[in-house]
Order: sequence, then C-alpha cells, then structure tokens
Amino acid sequence: MSNRSYSLEILQVFIITLSIVAYYFIGYKIDRGQSLVLLPTYTVLFFLAYFLIRKLNSLKHIFWIGVLFRLIFLTSIPLLSQDFYRFIWDGMLLTNKINPYEFTPNMLINSTDLLSSQFSQELYDGMGELSAQHYSNYPPINQLGFYIASLIGKKSVLANIISIRVMIILFDLLIFSIGTKLLKQLELPTNRISFYFLNPLVIIELAGNLHWEGVMIFFFLSGLYFIFHENKYKWSTVFMSISVAIKLIPLILLPLLWNYLKPRKSILFGIITSFLLCFLFLPLFVLENGIDHYLKTINLWFNRFEFNGSIYNLIRQIGYEIKGYNIIRTFGKVSPFIIISIVAAFSFLRKNNTPSKVITGMLLTLSCYFFVSTTIHPWYIISLVALSMFTRYTYPILWSAVVILSYATYGNLEFKENNLLLLLQYGVVYLTLFYELLWKKSLLHHLK
Repeated sequence: MSNRSYSLEILQVFIITLSIVAYYFIGYKIDRGQSLVLLPTYTVLFFLAYFLIRKLNSLKHIFWIGVLFRLIFLTSIPLLSQDFYRFIWDGMLLTNKINPYEFTPNMLINSTDLLSSQFSQELYDGMGELSAQHYSNYPPINQLGFYIASLIGKKSVLANIISIRVMIILFDLLIFSIGTKLLKQLELPTNRISFYFLNPLVIIELAGNLHWEGVMIFFFLSGLYFIFHENKYKWSTVFMSISVAIKLIPLILLPLLWNYLKPRKSILFGIITSFLLCFLFLPLFVLENGIDHYLKTINLWFNRFEFNGSIYNLIRQIGYEIKGYNIIRTFGKVSPFIIISIVAAFSFLRKNNTPSKVITGMLLTLSCYFFVSTTIHPWYIISLVALSMFTRYTYPILWSAVVILSYATYGNLEFKENNLLLLLQYGVVYLTLFYELLWKKSLLHHLK
C-alpha cells in the first residue's frame, strides 16, 4: 500500500469518526432551540459528507457507512421534531379500535380510562397545542406503520420510537437497493446513491426525527422502476398508490407520466391507480365525516400554516403593503390553481418521452410546488434529493445543506423567522438552479 493510499484511509477513518460524534450530539444532546450549536454542527457534517461522497466509489462502503450513521440514532428521542408524539398517539388509538380521523386529541384526552393514563398524557403534552386541536392528516398506509409500532411498543414511548425507527431505516436500506437498480436501468453511475444515502439531512430527518418521506420514496422509486420496464407498468400502479397512501406528494407527479406512457396506457394507469387509492383510503370513507375531517386538516397547509416559504413570503409582504394584513387565506384559495397550472404545464407542454426527461420533469415540478408553498419543513427537501440522483441537477443537494437554517426560527422565543437567513437559504437555491438551467451543466460537476 502506498503512503498516499494509507494517508487517505486514515483521513477517511478520521472523517467517519468525527461524523459519528456529530450525529451523536444531534441525536442525543442538541435540541431545535439550540440553533447556535445545531447549525455549525450540521454544517460540519455536510462538509464531511461532501468528502465521503467524493472519495467513496465502493457501493459496499457507502452502504455500511450509511447504515452506521443511521444506527447511531437507534435509542434517541428526537430533539428536533415533536411529530413523533402524534405518530404514537394515532397508533395508540388504532390498537384500541379508535379511528384517528374521527376525533382530535383535544376531544379524547381524559374522555376514557385509556386516554387519561400517564402514557396518553405524555403523548398529548408532547405533540403540542397545534397538533392536538386538529384531526390526523396522515394517510392510511402511514397509519398502518403507526399501528405496527404501537403493537410492538405498547405503552412505552421509547419502544414505539425504536419500532418506528427500525421500519424507517429498513426502508432506507430498500431505497439503496432500488435506487442502485434504477441508476443501472438509466445507465448512470451507481455510486450516485451516496447523494441520498450519505446526505446528513436524509439521515437526521428520517432515522433521527422519524419522518416517513423515505418510506414514500421507496414505493415511488419502485413505481418508476416498473414503469421504465416495458410491459410492467401495471405493477407500477400498486407501488405508486401505496406511495400516495403514505404521503400525498406523489399525486402531483403522476400526471407527468402521460407523454411517456402514451394516452391508452396512461388512461389505464390512471383507472387502476384511482381504484387502488379508493381501496387504500377506505378508512376515510367508512366514517360519516371522515373525508371532511381529513380535507379540513390538509387545507391548513394552504390557509393557515406558514414556515420557511420563499415566493409566498414575498407575496405576503406585498399583501401587507397593499392590504395591511396577512393574505394567506386569499393566497390559499389561489395556490391550488397555481399548482394545477404548474403540473399541467410540465405534464402536457413538456416532452417527457424518456425516463430521464420524466424524472427531470418531476424534479422541476416538485421544486416549483415547494417554491410557491406556504410551508417548507426541512424533511420535504428529501424527495428532491432522491429525484436529483437521476438527473444532472444538484441544486437539491445544496438546498438540503442550507435548509437547516430554517431551524433558527425555533431558537427565538417569538418563533419569528429571520429574513436574512431566508434570503441566504433561497439565494443559494435559486442561484444554483438558474445556473444549472442556463448553462446546462451541474454546479457540483466534480461530484458527478
């Protein structure tokens, strides 16, 4: 072994060790209110991941290092998100034959012996006032995951957390498998899987904070894999339907398959997918007001919730100048039509007639949707990171690096967003995107 190779191995071991320490602190020591510590730690992690992505070519090494980083969080209680309390709450309801779409936590707390226990009170207090006053917004297959975790974890918060975390990590491992297969199918370098598998945002928000984007991404990528296999597109409907029944996001991407599948196959694909979705969303239909409750909660993302928006924040500021008040409710009525127009434009005006063009169209469509959204939590960007593996665009990777700035909002008592940090975050994203659109090449070409 040459001195150069030996020195490189020593450096890699040092970087992996330093990453382990950083992940440990984020998983067990740093809460979301400590932004002055969280932001530098995350930044260091990203530079370390950048080095690993550049230097690691072995899929085996990428896989085991990624697994190691995820397992660090195994017994941690998430400090950057409180959503997991609602996950466990919904699972507790299901194991006790209570439909989570029927009642809000406020309606149920202390209503029975079950829901006046110390365990349910801990979940109720942990989820926060905002979640407690609304019906569950998690689709049925997502609820199935909560139910399984509750069967295993019973009345232990930590046992429920570990159960959910194991499921999420297992699906991340499946993403590694289907991702490399899809890369081979598209004749792309398989080590691009490291863009997703070693990305700190992916590791922290999924394995750490227990968000379910990874489970949705696995089924969505599996659906794409079968679509790009000739005469196997019907199998894709099953995977795509399940992905929608975990997170609704894939719904806005499915129309982009129209040009690729051609009208006859597209219509059949739509009919089968619609039938499967009706079956998967049956728990909403069996309740008298199930659909109404669910849509009311979903509507909050358009008419009430505001966090880390970009174009919306500019529109809101203009609204203050003209109207003198927050125009989110007015914008919420208009934004669905904006989103439909974006999806229609990318679906029917763009020639998505090759696998590469389909995925690129999906990446750009989803990006535009996020650009006009009122609420962009960091884990939303993970879907863009996954899609970007199969394109020449790297702006989602840079976005995954700077989106952590949104956590600075939790670092002040007034929960007020810092406009300079918003400008910095979206300045990086938009400048990178425009560069890659205008010059037709990746900004991070050395990663390719």
